[in-house]
Amino acid sequence: MTSFSIDRDDEALRCLVEALTESGQAVSIFDAEDNLRYANKTYWGMFLGNYEGPFTFADITRHAHRNGLGVRIDDGDVEAFLARTLARRRCVPRKSFETDLVDGRWFWIDHTILPNGWILSVGADITALKNNEKSLRQAHEAALKASQTDQLTGLPNRRHTLGLLDAVLATSEATEAGLCIAVLDIDHFKVINDTHGHEAGDAVLEHFARSCQARVRAQDHLGRTGGEEFLLLPEVRLDHAVRIIERIRDGFPAATLKHNGLELPSTFSAGVAEALPDDDRSSILRRADRALYTAKAEGRNRTKIGSAEEG
Repeated sequence: MTSFSIDRDDEALRCLVEALTESGQAVSIFDAEDNLRYANKTYWGMFLGNYEGPFTFADITRHAHRNGLGVRIDDGDVEAFLARTLARRRCVPRKSFETDLVDGRWFWIDHTILPNGWILSVGADITALKNNEKSLRQAHEAALKASQTDQLTGLPNRRHTLGLLDAVLATSEATEAGLCIAVLDIDHFKVINDTHGHEAGDAVLEHFARSCQARVRAQDHLGRTGGEEFLLLPEVRLDHAVRIIERIRDGFPAATLKHNGLELPSTFSAGVAEALPDDDRSSILRRADRALYTAKAEGRNRTKIGSAEEG
């Protein structure tokens, strides 16, 4: 099965068959009734192992699936796989595609229907290429995440957070859930830095980020927009947004941060604004910022609501 019967005097044909047999490519030929008529060593190892027949395409596929060989069938249903494959196996004269094997390798397959109805299949191992592709994709994803993340707190950074704000503003009119933004600012943060050093200030920022994450909903966007300022984007109505902020407030000072033997109590002020139909980033941020300044002016450690008239 793994070689043709040939005239020993036909040196060129003999060399060709030997080359195909030893080739790292997977070469197979099926006749018009889909019986395997030739398979080189690579194809045999991929699909057949110690198989003794029958050598139809369907039977080989079933054998491979039972014995941990052949192509990966994600849903594990070999009969459904065969139904899909046989329906399109001869639909075009030539096609190329990639496929992954159970053993983790990837092959690029050139599939050609010959004039007599036989099928020639030649597969090249592209595993190294796929692994490089995967590494490049992972590196790109890691770089993208790093470019969107605040290094200290692990939250989205300013650019990414404002991009999220633009996105939710663009879609908020299509939902009835509402949208609010809240600017959260740690009170007297400069005093913490000046008195205890930037390492203590960083510890407070990390502690605040963790406190917020523990008390907001999974679907709420939270980011650090710079210094001691954070932006919260809950897709809720105003009263619900205020409750979320107060839940954060209840949890934040309750556990005074201890850092290098120091106790670092801290509070935060918040300005919150609800999105209006014609709001853009600038208008809603302006209302939230003005509400934050009011909270600071009135003694800090409180939440103030931005007035629609101030937009």
